[in-house]
Amino acid sequence: MTNHQIQDEVLTQHFDQETHLIFGYTTMCGTCKVSERMLDIVNDIVQLPITKVDLNYYPTFSQEQEIQSVPVLLIMKRDQEYERLYAFRSVPFLLEKIKKVIDES
Repeated sequence: MTNHQIQDEVLTQHFDQETHLIFGYTTMCGTCKVSERMLDIVNDIVQLPITKVDLNYYPTFSQEQEIQSVPVLLIMKRDQEYERLYAFRSVPFLLEKIKKVIDES
């Protein structure tokens, strides 16, 4: 499987879900680890599919999605990016952003 095929799979694996999340991180990023824990807490409440992508291994994905920094959360509605977050701020902030998308579904 090529990097491009894997990338396509990452983006499309939850298309059957109305709303899903793509969390981009790198392994050496301390902020990413904190953000991932925050996202896991939020997801215990909203229970959406999350694809976690170590962007060190998907440079093409990063380029094509024009990802500027990590951590990044892509909130997806079907196959379209609904919102992109770079600053996770707090669990309540994340929960509010994600619930907004769910409520509009």
